[in-house]
Amino acid sequence: MNIYRKLKKNYYMPGVDDRWWADAAKRIICRRVPAFPRMVQIQTRTGCNGACVFCPYPDAHEKVPKGDMTDTLFRKIVDEIAEHNVTQRISPYLMNEPFFDKTILEKVRYIKAHVPKARIVLTTNGSLLTEAVTDDLVKDNPLRALYISMQGIEKEAYEASMRGTLVFEKTKENVERLIDKRNRYAPELKIVVTMIKTNRINAEAAVAHWKSRGVDSKYTMLENRGGNTETFDALNAGNKRVFRDCVRLLKNAYILFNGDMVLCCTDYYKQMVLGNVTDSSIASVWNSERARSIRRDFLRGDLSNNPLCGNCYISSCEG
Repeated sequence: MNIYRKLKKNYYMPGVDDRWWADAAKRIICRRVPAFPRMVQIQTRTGCNGACVFCPYPDAHEKVPKGDMTDTLFRKIVDEIAEHNVTQRISPYLMNEPFFDKTILEKVRYIKAHVPKARIVLTTNGSLLTEAVTDDLVKDNPLRALYISMQGIEKEAYEASMRGTLVFEKTKENVERLIDKRNRYAPELKIVVTMIKTNRINAEAAVAHWKSRGVDSKYTMLENRGGNTETFDALNAGNKRVFRDCVRLLKNAYILFNGDMVLCCTDYYKQMVLGNVTDSSIASVWNSERARSIRRDFLRGDLSNNPLCGNCYISSCEG
């Protein structure tokens, strides 16, 4: 990692370092934790038709509340983001399959109309990208990018990894159709086929396949998602390390369907709820003493009251 990229990942909060000279230096060389989140994820509804082996969802969905975000709350969230006008990315999905929400593209277009400078990004497993959905998307595309989570390019490995009701041939057909229609009608739409590197798939071969189709593709490192993925060690293709260089809690806000803001996108069991934005605001919850205290302790390296970050590991994939 070059020096510039390393500095970009270093964040600063007043009072983190008791040494005056170190505190002064950090004011100059580090990014200050923003007063309003730079990325916001919004869970417009719960539910997923996958049961990925690396995801806590199959267990968590039985143990946490389920439901749909009201239109009133959704618009309230988007309107506040528009008012502050500093959020760089908005993703209307969180721990769910976004196309379970039949009005997701309508909601995305609302975001685009009210926060035009923000990048709007969705991540889907691709199984619900029917011809009708694809046609609706490309005729009036509001997205900066659509990420498609697809584990591998071989049927057996794919279905053993993603499970649920997902069928390899159907998903691949959906993705191929989307690529073709994107090329004809919405060339500005960025498509990225992603996967998590595990010992069950040939991630490199899958990335090469999708790049040969003219779309971006990449794999990311396996995480145990705040200690919530029991299969992490069995799936890990390499060594592991504590995920201490994560910056999610320092710049991103994660809002569940009922207005609860959780610390991280990996908080499937609502271990660390910062507050609720239904009768409050994103800004007030983001800047609450609870949220600031958690971030301050994280920057100090004290995770004694933060089990989510304290138990979070990521694969090193170094063998």
